[in-house]
Amino acid sequence: MTEAADNVSPEFTAHIHREKIRLLRAQLPFVLIAVIFVATGLAIIFWNVVETWIVASWVGAQYGLSLLRWWLSVRFDQVDLDDDEARRWGWIFALASGVSGCLWGSTAFLFMLPDNPFYLISLVMIILGMAAGAMPSLSAYLPAYAFYIVPTLISLSWSLTGIGEQGYILATLALVFLGVNLMFARNVHDSLVQSLRLRFENLALVKQLREQKAIAEQANRAKSRFLAAASHDLRQPLHALGLFVDALRGVRDEATRTRLLSQVDASLDALGKLFNALLDISRLDAGVVEAQVEDFPLARVLKKLEGEFRALAEQKGLKFRLLPCSVVVRSDPLLLERILRNLISNAIRYTETGRVSVGCRRRASRVEVQVWDTGRGIPDEDIGHVFDEFQQLDNPERDRAKGLGLGLAIVKRLCELLDYPLQVHSRPDKGSMFCIGLPLGRIEAVLERRSGMTLPNLQAAQRVVLVIDDEVDILEGMREILLRWGFEVLVAESLQQAEQVLTAHGRGPDAILADLRLRDHHTGIEAIKALQATYGAHVPGLILTGDTAPERLQIAGTAGYRVLYKPVKPARLRVALQQLLAQVPHTNN
Repeated sequence: MTEAADNVSPEFTAHIHREKIRLLRAQLPFVLIAVIFVATGLAIIFWNVVETWIVASWVGAQYGLSLLRWWLSVRFDQVDLDDDEARRWGWIFALASGVSGCLWGSTAFLFMLPDNPFYLISLVMIILGMAAGAMPSLSAYLPAYAFYIVPTLISLSWSLTGIGEQGYILATLALVFLGVNLMFARNVHDSLVQSLRLRFENLALVKQLREQKAIAEQANRAKSRFLAAASHDLRQPLHALGLFVDALRGVRDEATRTRLLSQVDASLDALGKLFNALLDISRLDAGVVEAQVEDFPLARVLKKLEGEFRALAEQKGLKFRLLPCSVVVRSDPLLLERILRNLISNAIRYTETGRVSVGCRRRASRVEVQVWDTGRGIPDEDIGHVFDEFQQLDNPERDRAKGLGLGLAIVKRLCELLDYPLQVHSRPDKGSMFCIGLPLGRIEAVLERRSGMTLPNLQAAQRVVLVIDDEVDILEGMREILLRWGFEVLVAESLQQAEQVLTAHGRGPDAILADLRLRDHHTGIEAIKALQATYGAHVPGLILTGDTAPERLQIAGTAGYRVLYKPVKPARLRVALQQLLAQVPHTNN
C-alpha cells in the first residue's frame, strides 16, 4: 500500500479504484498499437538472423495476445463497473500485462546474439524502451505495470549474465533500471491517486453545497410560509379582540356585556394557545427542553387522555375506543402526554364519521402506541409534509376551528427529542394510523417511587416574594395575584431598585421571580445571582420570559433556574412557586 493510498478517505477509495481501472482501459489502445508496431519492427530486424519459425511464432503470439486484450476491452465496456467488477477487471488486465511481459522477456533468450553488437544493442534497447514506455500507460494500476516489467527485465538480466563479464555489468544495470522504473511508477501512481482524490472531494463538496443550498432555499420558503401563517393566525384574534373591546365601551346592558366578555375571553384563549404553540416550537428548536424520564404505567397517561377526549369524540358522533394497556414505559410523562394529546386531537378533528382508537402493541424491548382513525386519510404525496409547521391539508382558509397546524410539528420535534420512532400510515378515504415507539420501563421502579412519595405542606403566610420586571403593568398584576394567594410581595423594575426595596424592608426574600430581559441589556439571571450573593445561595429563583429567540431560550435553559414562559396561567405559576418554596425551609431572616 502506498502513502498516497493510505491518505485517501475511505469514502473515496472505491471511486478511485474504479477510476484507475477505467484509465487503464482508456490507455489500452495506445499500448496495443505500440506492441504491434514494435513487435513487427523487431521481427523485421531479426528475420534473417533467427530461425524463421521462432520469429513467426513469437510475432503471432504477440498479435494473438493483442487481439485478446482488445476483445477484453470490448467486454469491459459492456460491464456495469461496481466495486467487485472493478477488482475483477483490474486483475484481468494485470494478468494480461503479465503475459505480455513474459513474451517480451522471452526475446532475451530467443533473439539474443551476443557475438553481434548491432543485434545485441538493438534487442536491449527495444526491451528497455518497451519497459520504460509502458510506465505512463500502466502505472494507473501498479499491479499491471509490475506484472509487465518484472518478467521483462528479470529475463533480460538473466540472459545477459550468459555473455561474459561485461554481461554481468549489463545485467546489474538492467536490475537497477527495473528498480528505478518501479519507483517512478509508484510516484506517478501516487500523483494520480491524489489528483483523483482532489477531484472526488471537489465533486463531493459541490454536491454538498448544492444540497445545502437546496436545504437553505427550502428552509427559507418554509420560514416564509411559517411567518405568513403565523401572522394571519395572530391577526385574526387580535382583530376580533379589538372589535370586542371597542364594542364594550358603550355597552350598558349586562347580558350584552357578559356575552362580549366571553368573546374577549375566547379571543384571549386563542391568542394564548397560538403563543404557547409557537413558544413550544421555539423551545424545541433551541434545544432547551429537557426530558424528565421516569418509569410509569402507560395506562396512567392513556386514562387521563380518555377522560379528556371521549366526550369530545362523542360530541362529534364518533366512537372513542381505548384498548387496555398494562405495560410500564420509561419516558417523560408530560412530554408523552403532549405527544398523544396532539395525535388524538388531530385524529378527532379530521374524522367525520366512524371511530378513533388508541392502543399499544409490544415489540421486543419497546411498545408501540398507535392512534387509529377512520377519517379522510392523507394522500401519498402529502404524507411527507404533515409534520411541517402550519400544514393543514384541508384548511387553506386558516379556519382556527380546524386547529393551528402546529400539533404534528410539535409531535415530530418531541419524538426527536425523546428519540422515539414516529410512523404514519394512511389510505385516502380510509383513515390514518400514527405510531410512536416507547422503551419499556421497570415496574419495580414504579413501586419504589410510590412508597417514597410525600406531599409538601406549604404555607404562603409570612413568605416574601420579590418580583423583578421592567413592565409596570406586569408588576401590578403579579402583586395582585400573589397578595391574593397570601404572600408578602415586593416589586422592582431593576436590580438596583430591588436592592433598595429589600434594604427598606429589612429582610431578604424567600423567592425571586424575575423577567429574563430587563432594561439596559441586563437580565433577570444577573439579578437573581447578585441577590443570592447578598442574601444566600439558598434563595430560589424563577425566570419568567416571553422571549422566543433560540439564543435567549438557550441562555434561560442553561442558567440553572426554572423557567416559565409567558403568558403563564395563574394555576401553573402557583404550582411552580410552591415547588420553588419547598426547596428551602421557612425562616424569618
